[in-house]
Amino acid sequence: MGALYEEHLLLGARFLPNESTGLLAVRSYPCEGEKDLDEALLGAVVADLTGTTYALLSGDAAPDLARSALAGRPLSVGEASFEAVLRGDGSVLGAPLVLRTGDHEHVLVDPTPRGEAAVAWLELVRGAGGDEGPLRDCALEDASDMLVPLLCAGRGAGSVVSDYLSQARLPRAGEVASVRLDAIPALLARVPVAGCEAYLLLVPAPSSRAIWRSLLSFAEVSPVGVEAVRELLARSLPWAAALSAEGPVALGRAELEGWGIVRDGDDFVGARGLAS
Repeated sequence: MGALYEEHLLLGARFLPNESTGLLAVRSYPCEGEKDLDEALLGAVVADLTGTTYALLSGDAAPDLARSALAGRPLSVGEASFEAVLRGDGSVLGAPLVLRTGDHEHVLVDPTPRGEAAVAWLELVRGAGGDEGPLRDCALEDASDMLVPLLCAGRGAGSVVSDYLSQARLPRAGEVASVRLDAIPALLARVPVAGCEAYLLLVPAPSSRAIWRSLLSFAEVSPVGVEAVRELLARSLPWAAALSAEGPVALGRAELEGWGIVRDGDDFVGARGLAS
């Protein structure tokens, strides 16, 4: 159970178990009569992404593993982007949101059903050389007990989040910043999605209840579960329809590069297997 489990119970949440971690994700809030998503996005929605795919890649070899197993552009510290994860044959397993939070740290977030397979593949790549392999000096672990991931999205999301920032500015699309939400240290990223303003807040677990209740105190903010977040991403990400089927999906390189989730070159797993 995540840090906000009791808060979700108070709202009558239905839960969805994560098969990899055993954590419960909020599916929806039927007892609250969740608003229609279009209506809710006229203000803002907030979702706790605990229980979905949320992993920390860290260690001296973390940048090398990220470059090998993530097919998008290499990120500088303070950047965020969606990046494809490919099998050796070039088929696409998923496209998680990747945040470069430090010289030797990347955070991967993916609320879609593909997230678990993408992270499992990264772990397979990491361990390919065994204990003596070049990537042994990094770890890939669930981050749910470190910082709580909260997504705030909608027409009013920027106004809501900026209320906590005092003199600091909101990050631009694809930026990650270390901020204080009032007095609480946190990481804040603007999620690069089309047609919707969206922010990912990573907050310390002991402070997460205060932030959650504070967000819900805004009249324009509605709580939503994973089902609504997946619908939002399906509308906002151009590759969502292509990845709606189960299992690895074969897609052309030009299409993936056009979406910005695969980079030019052959220096990542699956590059040579991509169809032209």
